[in-house]
Parts: sequence; structure tokens; C-alpha cells
Amino acid sequence: MSGIKAAHRDGLRLTIGNAGPNRSHIMQGKHFWAALFLLPLLAHADVTLYGTLDETIESVGTRGAANGQPGSSVRRISSDSSLIGFKGREELGNGLSAYWQLESNLWLDSAPSYATFGTRDSFVGFATPAGNVQAGLISPPTRVVAGMLDVNQGNTGIGMSGALLGKLGNVLSADGLLKSYGSATPADGNGNTLVRTSPFDTRRKNAVQYTSPSWQGLTATVGYDAVETRATGARHAASVFDLGLSYRGGPWLLTSAYERIDTGVDDAASSTTQFRQVWNLRAGGYYRFGEVSRIGLLLDHTDGKLTPTAAASYQGSSLSQNVWYVQTVIGVGDHGRLISQYGESGKLQGSTASDSGRARHAELGYEYDLSRHTTLKALYAQIRNHGSAAYDFGFSSIGSVPAGSTVHGLAMGLRHSF
Repeated sequence: MSGIKAAHRDGLRLTIGNAGPNRSHIMQGKHFWAALFLLPLLAHADVTLYGTLDETIESVGTRGAANGQPGSSVRRISSDSSLIGFKGREELGNGLSAYWQLESNLWLDSAPSYATFGTRDSFVGFATPAGNVQAGLISPPTRVVAGMLDVNQGNTGIGMSGALLGKLGNVLSADGLLKSYGSATPADGNGNTLVRTSPFDTRRKNAVQYTSPSWQGLTATVGYDAVETRATGARHAASVFDLGLSYRGGPWLLTSAYERIDTGVDDAASSTTQFRQVWNLRAGGYYRFGEVSRIGLLLDHTDGKLTPTAAASYQGSSLSQNVWYVQTVIGVGDHGRLISQYGESGKLQGSTASDSGRARHAELGYEYDLSRHTTLKALYAQIRNHGSAAYDFGFSSIGSVPAGSTVHGLAMGLRHSF
């Protein structure tokens, strides 16, 4: 049985995940107050404590900048998708139930201010035979699509496809207003930004989402984000609208998503925002063969309607870009997997530079399961930026990547889930 279980005379016995005699820990003495904090949760037998500890030792750097700037390198430890969470469910009868989740990032290598409660998907929801509705901090369908198809466990690290997806030549990932609509951007203990993904690959604040029941393998999702702040000079309230559709059947997984962000701004200084509206459409899937092996494809298209001020710096009133990835997982023996993905971002249409936005991203790695819950991993990832492009890793980014440089990284680590 899953969940957190009972107290006894000698202390508190805490069962995590799947209960069993070898999964329990007696907490006494200095752990008393931690146990006391959990007591309200113990009243609900269906509350589950879960988490992941994912640490990698990395050597990352840049080389070959277009302007001849010397490269740089650094050795570091990254916490990737380390997390801790609580979730629960209450049956209300007549096919109805209430459910909730509170999930937070963990940073084992440092103690940044970002490591606070509820920084990951956290929500309360209501389940009915007609579907589920939930509200809170939620991953939109575009982010879910990338996570379902990415070959890295947890959709994290220097190899993740978020290095190129939805960034519109890096213009979107640098737009302050668009970034403010998503969850907080994590930084390490020294204040260095760790995540440089697109606005479509971050969690949505103030979000409400409906998910349909599965029908013949099909599931649909509709989401809306109530943006609570209005940008300076905005003519109307900002809004974010999401759609998602997925199919699972036999060896196939097919999935797609659409997101539209309306900033409410007709015109503004580029330091506020360069966009009136932006859209993202992505679709892909994979075919599974064997126990773990699969081959997949992900297609991504992003379009942005510029403000008049921003348009003066480009060719026309909009920007657009296509990105694609090929992704494979190949089983090796009973416990190993060879993971790889390769992606390219096309020219940024609407830019004055002939090769603006073009880059190639490749990853090759190996994972070995030491047990059901613990995995050893090693991987190499590289981004080759063309001309004025300056893409960085999506997670565990380097920062201040010179235009035209090659970003590279080698990582080795351990991932444990409970």
C-alpha cells in the first residue's frame, strides 16, 4: 500500500512510496520535529511522499565563437530534476474524488533561494467520470509533449530537447515579460541562471486545466492561465490558452499541443517586450519495440507577432521558426539503455541575418539500472551555433554563450527515485 503510515510508542514509522518492511525508517530524537510536521498528513491514509535525487558531475564549456572570443570551461555538480513531493486523493462517492499535489525542487549541491516549497507542479483538483479539473502551478501541454518524448529521464540535464524548442532564435527565452508568465527561473547558490528554456517549456502560474477521460486511447487537455499582472502600457489583460491531444495504443505514442500567449501589449519598449502575441505548435510520437527500445520524432513551430517598435529591427511584423528532433532509446542487455537525440533549429524567418537562429544539438548517453529505483548515467551533449545564434543548454545552462560558438558538456551521475 502506498502512503505515509502510523506512529508507535518508540517513535514514528514513515513509509515512503510502496510500503514494505525494508522501506521504513524509525525517526527518533532530533527527527521528532520533522515527524511532528508530517502528523497532519498522517490523518489521510492515501497521502504519498515521493521524490527524486538526481546529481551529475559535469564538465561544460564553449569554444569557437564567431568573433574569435576565447572559449571557457567549468566543472560543476548539477541537481538536474531533483524533487520532493506530497500527493493525495479523497474518494467522495458517486465516482467523484478530490486530489492534490505539492511538489518542490531540491538542490543538493547548493542552497539557492529558488529551493522553496511548491516550485514544481502543485495543484488541487476534482475528478469526475467526465474528466478532471485542476488549478495551480501546472505544466502546459507543450511542456508535457517535450517531456513525454525526450530521452532523458525527467526531461532534464544538458541533453534535453529544450535547448532548441520554442525559443524563436533565442528571442523568446530572453523576453522578460513572457518569462514572467511562467514559474520562477531557478538559479544556483551563486545566482547563476540554471534554466534557459522557452516560455512554452515552463510551468504556468495561476492555471486551470481540464483533462478528458481516455477514449480509445485518446486524451484531450484544455488549459487557461489567468495572468494577474498587466504590463506597463498594455491595452488589455494578458492571457495564455493551451490545447493538447495524445494517443496511446499498442507500441505507439502520438501527441500534439498548441499554446497561444497574448501579452495584451500593442506597443512597448523592447526592454518590456517585443511581442504582441506568440504561438507554439508541436507534434510528435514514438514507436516502441522490445521492453524499452523506441524511436521517435518531434516537430516544433513557433510564431511571434512583433510590436511596431520591435518590428523596426526585423524584416516585417512577425518572426517564425521550425525545430525538429529525432530521438532513440535502445535497450542494451537486461539493465542498460543507449539514449540519443539529434535536433536542428531552422532559420529565424523575419530576421535580417541570413543564418540567424540556426543550430544543431546532439546528445549521446548510456543509462544503467542498478535497481528498480537507482540509475547510473553518463552522456555527452553538444550545440553547434551558426553565425549569430547563441543557444545554450535548456537545463544546467552555461550562461553568456558567445554568438556562433559550440557549447559542449560531459556529465556523469546517479539518479534515485523513491
